[in-house]
Amino acid sequence: MRVRLSEAEFSALTTFAMDAALPTSEVLRRLAREAAGLGPTFEGDTSKKIQSTIVQLRKIGVNLNQIARVLNSGSTPGYEPLLGGIERLARLVAQHERDLDELRARGRARARRLVRTDV
Repeated sequence: MRVRLSEAEFSALTTFAMDAALPTSEVLRRLAREAAGLGPTFEGDTSKKIQSTIVQLRKIGVNLNQIARVLNSGSTPGYEPLLGGIERLARLVAQHERDLDELRARGRARARRLVRTDV
């Protein structure tokens, strides 16, 4: 892929890349991902937190599958324990959603701080 930039645009891009400690190709890739609606690329501590959240959400999915398996088998567990378990899982999913929203917001705020001027 080829990209044509003015001298000022190229200077702004390379300065941005150096400040972010990334190659210019990675900066362009990330900008293209964001513009295409594919979302930002996370790294470092944020990436680790997202991976941890994914693991926890998979565990919640396993629990939901176990509940569905019991219900589909014709077994009828007590209503109160079942309801309590589902409510607990719903709270966990909601908390993970809030955590991910916060991580995304921090990533966007960081990107905005890095882009200081419009060339």
